[in-house]
Amino acid sequence: MDVDPVTDSDALAWMCYDALIGSEFERTHGWHVNLLPASVLQEFSEGWETRASRRSYGNLTVIVPAPADLLVPKLKRGEPRDRAHAEWAKQLGMV
Repeated sequence: MDVDPVTDSDALAWMCYDALIGSEFERTHGWHVNLLPASVLQEFSEGWETRASRRSYGNLTVIVPAPADLLVPKLKRGEPRDRAHAEWAKQLGMV
């Protein structure tokens, strides 16, 4: 499992670097962080922000795009694992 944060905060970015793939954090907790540039949001379908879920945890706001929007860049990439992920989401009725 991974987390893909998008941030303009240098402080948050440095925290994320300590939890990258192969890090001690991943070995301990079983998941890692993929820090992404804000430009990745341009790959989502128009209106994705209105379909996203939002939750606040103290000063942190988490925005999670809808499953159909998350699949757009994966299907554009087109790797077998991405197509399998899309099929799984379809079977669950998420898209």
